[in-house]
Amino acid sequence: MIEIIIGENEEKQRLDRFLLKYFNDSTRTNIYRLLRKKIIKVNGKKQKENYFLQKDDIIQVFLSDESIDKLIKEKKQEFVKNVSLDIVYEDSEILIVNKPKGLLTHPDQKEYKKTLTTRAQSYLKDLQTNTFKPASVNRLDQNTSGLVIFCKTYEALKKFNQMMRNREIEKYYICIVHGKISKSGEIKGYLTKDSQKNIVEIAKKNYNNKGQFIHTKYKPLSYYGDFTLLEVQILTGRTHQIRASLSKIDHPIVGDTKYGGKKIKGITTQVLHAYKLVIGDKEFVKESKDIQKIIKKISK
Repeated sequence: MIEIIIGENEEKQRLDRFLLKYFNDSTRTNIYRLLRKKIIKVNGKKQKENYFLQKDDIIQVFLSDESIDKLIKEKKQEFVKNVSLDIVYEDSEILIVNKPKGLLTHPDQKEYKKTLTTRAQSYLKDLQTNTFKPASVNRLDQNTSGLVIFCKTYEALKKFNQMMRNREIEKYYICIVHGKISKSGEIKGYLTKDSQKNIVEIAKKNYNNKGQFIHTKYKPLSYYGDFTLLEVQILTGRTHQIRASLSKIDHPIVGDTKYGGKKIKGITTQVLHAYKLVIGDKEFVKESKDIQKIIKKISK
């Protein structure tokens, strides 16, 4: 028999969902069977699968060590030594970091270790449990730099994900676009994705109900010859939303050749930086040194 004591990062979860994460090589059917037969109890009592765990609850599992080992698939977590993170803000709930361009936010099939998430989880490794890892609530394209929020607890992750869904976290970007945009505006439409080409298109109407609604606002900040320094706010968060939106109004982002940006010597990727987050009465800002260098370049 083993005992699992519920801490702050496990509480307020449904019992069955917690057990499926903890016994990650089991099935929902098997978990329900173990609960029904009282092989798994909570605080010494039989409990239903939809019970919400409370802090300091004790889950008792009446199985042999050998049987328990068969229910758990060992997942190797690779941590980064000498973690390199540009930390903008940190408290007991969240960690806000500045992602450099060229770095993936999340691991993919080709790359696991060299990602922002792996760096953040390495920095916060003492907070990890068998069923919880610090996780981000927003993401950026590989070649977009800027602010990413990581939640340090399960409760914070639920809270900030809900805030993101309710648009209670304001997200602002800064970019350099081709042409002169003389006044503020907004772009609304429906986004569809071509997965094979990894490109999106925006239409005014939602044809065949396959599109995702997007809403983008923009404001010109200054001008440099045939270029505009633009602040962009996204009210929805879709793949390539800003890049496709600005291309749609014939002002593609400098360096973004995928969406119509012209090639400029020395600029190989889109000049786009997530520079500001507004959460309640708090504002977090991180300017881009790369964009300042590019402004000096195009000002000549």
